Amino acid sequence: MNYQELDKEIAHLERVFGMISSNDRIPLSYWHNRLRNLPRPTLMPTQRERIARLEETLRSLNEADEASFAEAPLRPTGTRW
Repeated sequence: MNYQELDKEIAHLERVFGMISSNDRIPLSYWHNRLRNLPRPTLMPTQRERIARLEETLRSLNEADEASFAEAPLRPTGTRW
């Protein structure tokens, strides 16, 4: 993947990450994998910074999801809402 292709992929992920939530049909693990599969050795410093911000966004979403799950009350059947 060349510089322009990487930049386009990062820009796409930035747009998507601005709209996703932990309740989306596509799990957060999918987006983690998309970030992990970017070819790190070829990234420019600015691209690394952008990816670090995306990783932080995912981390925040994941933490919020875990916190809401931990706080969710149990139904009479013993499962979460």
